[in-house]
Amino acid sequence: MQSPELLLRQCASVNAIFHAVADDLSLEEWTTRIVPETNLLGFDLWHVARTQDWALHTLICGVPEVISDPQWAGKGALTTPGIGVGMTQLEADQLAHQVTKGDVIAYGDAVHVRLLTWLSALDEQTLDEMPDVLAHYQTHPEYLTPAMQAEVPWVTEHPSVWRCLMPGLGHVRDHLAEADLLKRFWRHQQHFSASSREHTTPGKR
Repeated sequence: MQSPELLLRQCASVNAIFHAVADDLSLEEWTTRIVPETNLLGFDLWHVARTQDWALHTLICGVPEVISDPQWAGKGALTTPGIGVGMTQLEADQLAHQVTKGDVIAYGDAVHVRLLTWLSALDEQTLDEMPDVLAHYQTHPEYLTPAMQAEVPWVTEHPSVWRCLMPGLGHVRDHLAEADLLKRFWRHQQHFSASSREHTTPGKR
């Protein structure tokens, strides 16, 4: 199998998992910290979409990100600069409360379509090219912060297109796997609590 075809399949798989996690989340699930020291699911799903946008359009292509398209203007916290790296827990929580599930899903799908289009036209040799990431960053001060530099120090090492693409596939897949596990755990806990209440005899402890 050629690399672009493999990447297309991985991209489709990531988007399918994104929808499996996000589509049926309730507002409570979107904004509940299910396990201590984890992010709210609403923040993580926003982060997934933003990371894919950043990886393709800023790291690799050096063109405006999808989030800068006019259709997202006026969407408030959805257009927060950066991908969430360096935010405090309070800031991340506030973002999850301020974005809507519908907007995050629509934005994630818009990024996915651009990624599919790019991969469909990709020549395998392009994967070994080294984009000028630091030049691309010059119009993005949000990616020049100490926190971001510490998170992805390899961007200064002339990474290949292949390396630049990985945060939008492997990294986000890890986030989605965790989000799926948290969602399942939350629902199991809610089901267990409801069952326990149903079987509790009034007056007994």
